[in-house]
Amino acid sequence: PPSPIPPPPSLPTAGTMPSPSAPCAFRVSILVGAFTALALIRTLDTQSPGLSSTLARPTTGVFSNGLSQTLPRNRELVPNALSRQRKEETVAFLKDNMEKSELVFGMRYNGFKVKEIEALRKKLPEDSSMRIAMNTLVKRAGEEVSGFEGIGPACKGDNAWWFVGENIASGVKAYLAFEEECKKANKADPEAPVPVLTGGVMDGKFLDEAAIKSLKNLPTRQEVIAKIAGSIKAVPTKLARSVKQVPQKMAVGVSKLADGDDNKDLIIGDIFPKAEAEA
Repeated sequence: PPSPIPPPPSLPTAGTMPSPSAPCAFRVSILVGAFTALALIRTLDTQSPGLSSTLARPTTGVFSNGLSQTLPRNRELVPNALSRQRKEETVAFLKDNMEKSELVFGMRYNGFKVKEIEALRKKLPEDSSMRIAMNTLVKRAGEEVSGFEGIGPACKGDNAWWFVGENIASGVKAYLAFEEECKKANKADPEAPVPVLTGGVMDGKFLDEAAIKSLKNLPTRQEVIAKIAGSIKAVPTKLARSVKQVPQKMAVGVSKLADGDDNKDLIIGDIFPKAEAEA
């Protein structure tokens, strides 16, 4: 055990000179205090292994948007309940977006700058959105929303998740346009990143990268509405033609009945032509 700390040297009174050994004794007391503190830390480290290294090293924190960042060690003092609350809020947000979406797919964002992702987000169609989130939270949200239970295989790597509404083709075309821009930049600078799709889900089925890109050929909402409107417009015309033919046929029938009125023995079956008997 460390030796007891000697009392600090007494201060010189007025009219007296300090002894030459006083500064030396003061320095010795400081050294003894330092050794005592070191011994205390070692004792605590023995009772709790790794305490000294734990106090020294930084940690990595993960935010609700799925991004991680090296943080000072004292950030671990934040209650775990707060972290759980943020995760629950993120899962609720993801579930809400999935319920409003027809298609959800993941895009690797490694190598892209924040301003590039933000610029892409601003170019998305009205009913499409993008969110960076942890794969575990996306998988959990998908398990709780009907039709997106199969999102698991796409939950790999660092993903920016696309949520596409009714205009599926518009959302996919927005991604393809972004991919084409990145490929052109990559030709000029081989270090420039090019996005990769990790997969997605639509109508309860998992889609790979090729299947997602093929959705660009689907008709847009405006095209579907135009086709429906054209079909509806054609119905009154056909109906009018059919209705117009009814009085003509009726007039012919009345005329034939009038012609046969002189012969009371005739019946309607004799006036109208009978259907030819099947052979």
